[in-house]
Amino acid sequence: MNKKSTMMKNFLKHFVLILVAAVVLFPFFWIILQSFKTSFDVIAYPPKFIFQPTWQNYLSTLQRQGFLMAFRDSLLVSLGSVILTLLIGTPFGYVLSRFRFRGREDIGFYVLSTRMMPPIVVIIPFVRIFHALGIIDTHVGLILAGVLVNLALVVWMMRGFFSGIPAEIDEAALIDGCSRLSALRWIVLPLVTPGLVSTAMLSFLFSWNEFIFALSLTSFNVRTLPVYIATEFIGYLAVDWGALSAAGVLAILPGLLFIIAIQKHLVKGLTFGAIK
Repeated sequence: MNKKSTMMKNFLKHFVLILVAAVVLFPFFWIILQSFKTSFDVIAYPPKFIFQPTWQNYLSTLQRQGFLMAFRDSLLVSLGSVILTLLIGTPFGYVLSRFRFRGREDIGFYVLSTRMMPPIVVIIPFVRIFHALGIIDTHVGLILAGVLVNLALVVWMMRGFFSGIPAEIDEAALIDGCSRLSALRWIVLPLVTPGLVSTAMLSFLFSWNEFIFALSLTSFNVRTLPVYIATEFIGYLAVDWGALSAAGVLAILPGLLFIIAIQKHLVKGLTFGAIK
């Protein structure tokens, strides 16, 4: 009786997990399917699951003017904002984790509140400030906007990861003659490498998919993939669903390859420190 009950529980548990996975993964399956259909198959009703696949949508997307430039712009902006945010946010998180000073929690929550703020609230001030600084419609301007998007995430995640490392390790390094900066660089950072990698990955994904700032702060010189895809494949009378799906699949690839490359560190990082 107990064995049957355990088998039934396991069956229900796996059935629910498979059902949830199917619901979550179906949109990805559908966009991949659409990207291989012809222009007639893609709008067929009822939808076709069996058809003659074609690479035409991918070829036309890659040959479309501006797609590769948008891909390059997204890559530059995402990597730039991730590197700059880690350079600022990692020491910031270390200070909030290790030092006790008046207003420490207030500063931490202020940084966190910038993450809760809807981006649309600061769009107009940003446009005016960036215009005055001469960085509107530039990679630098969009990278700085990306720092605003990701800084709270990096600070709070790294604060959690640093708090998971005993402070006695820092003190031992200081007694051995290290400066505080050397202790952070050579002793503590290697211990939180999985957390640093997972933080970088999440920052990259947020920057890669960011839309509001990219739409408002750029026009002709810089155009990221989310803005390009939202404006180039949707016409007044029709939507090029096949090419749109192919562009969506191509836009997913960098993040997917990044996750696969750091999968080992990612799993370790997400089960250690801030997110458990």
